[in-house]
Amino acid sequence: MSRPLPRRTVLRGMLAGVAVAVPLPRLAAMLDGNGTAYADQTPLLPRYLTWFFGNGADPTQWVPQAVGYGAEWSLSPSLTPLAEFKPWLSVLSGYEVKIPALYAHKSAPAAVLTGAQAAMNGDVTAPSIDQKIAALINKDTAFPSGVHVGISNVTGAGALDFNISFNGPNAPNPPNYSPADLFATLLTLSGAQEPDPSLFRRKNILDVVAEEAKALQHQLGAEDRVRLDRHLEGIAELQTQIDATITAADCGTPIDPDVAYPNRGEDGSISLDRCRAFADLLAFACACELTRVASFVFSCAACHAPYTEAGLGNVTFHEDFGHRLSPMGIDYATGGFHTGVAYAMSGLAELLKRFRDTPDVTGNLLDNAVIYTTSCVGQPWDHRMDDFPLLVAGKAGGLLRGDLHHRAPGDNASKVPFSLLKLFGSPETLFGAAEGLVSETIPELLA
Repeated sequence: MSRPLPRRTVLRGMLAGVAVAVPLPRLAAMLDGNGTAYADQTPLLPRYLTWFFGNGADPTQWVPQAVGYGAEWSLSPSLTPLAEFKPWLSVLSGYEVKIPALYAHKSAPAAVLTGAQAAMNGDVTAPSIDQKIAALINKDTAFPSGVHVGISNVTGAGALDFNISFNGPNAPNPPNYSPADLFATLLTLSGAQEPDPSLFRRKNILDVVAEEAKALQHQLGAEDRVRLDRHLEGIAELQTQIDATITAADCGTPIDPDVAYPNRGEDGSISLDRCRAFADLLAFACACELTRVASFVFSCAACHAPYTEAGLGNVTFHEDFGHRLSPMGIDYATGGFHTGVAYAMSGLAELLKRFRDTPDVTGNLLDNAVIYTTSCVGQPWDHRMDDFPLLVAGKAGGLLRGDLHHRAPGDNASKVPFSLLKLFGSPETLFGAAEGLVSETIPELLA
């Protein structure tokens, strides 16, 4: 019988005179007798990530021809870059955004992220799905609201700006576009380095500031109290990260993007190397449980960035291909759009590869993750809201069946995020608002 191991156990040694530490995956010796919790009864929690790409998809290329499980269905042309991950994929087609399309490239993403209409003079009117899940599984990590990254920082002409994660109205969690910046943060939190002594002083300062701020609440009006609450939440998250740095157990060292991908391009540019860099870092953060929630913006809603690496030139993908306005003609534009969507899925494939190749419990990180993939529109040249691109990857620790194409023409797209929310144990019986309100999940997703 194996002896119990602490969940933060690492392998230590010397390499060329330098001390190294390698994190271990979840091992049976770290778990209880049932394999459903750590030996100290800490529950095993799946990880959650929202992966977003702008400008939608053409249903004729996105939707697989056959439905069913396993060998009963095959991937569509747009999803071909995900072929090696088919056992973990659940394609959900036919679903329709029921929220009225009041705001192009804004109403629809708000609906599939929050279940509710977008705000007229703001962003969303409700928290996004990742933040609802974060409240359930992520409060004890170094990043209580999650880690949020982005590839393209080119505008979406207003839409939801650059954000897909929201604590609530006008309270976004903006993406970080710098792999080097995230690497530096994770390196500190990994425990591979001694904490900066100034962190202890900063922690004390934050304690004082937080107390002073709370005292101010009695002197403020309702709107100012809301603003102050959000500010205090930011202080609390920073203090959590400082605490994690001070007390961090050694979790090894994340991959340095400047070493692994020196030619990845500038922060904010689109390249698969930038996808790889962030995928490495997110897999590390999730494996070490520095976070269990994240978001990844390949391109924002209605993004106008070029897909140069995909061979589509230095022109706006949204206009030339999403709306098929290329001077090369509609056939060229349509083909280019299909190329661009497949290119975006190649970016997703880099994340799925890292998760699949990272050991976790008796399987891998992808076995114990839920990666919800969606966009800002259905077919873009008509701004359609039906047959919306919705994809779930991962098996959520055995809760999701995977290797599925389920089609439900005309059904409410809000059922997809609601189904994922319920997987994480939410007691909520309803999700969304008005036309986006749902009370039912999708049983076909479940194992």
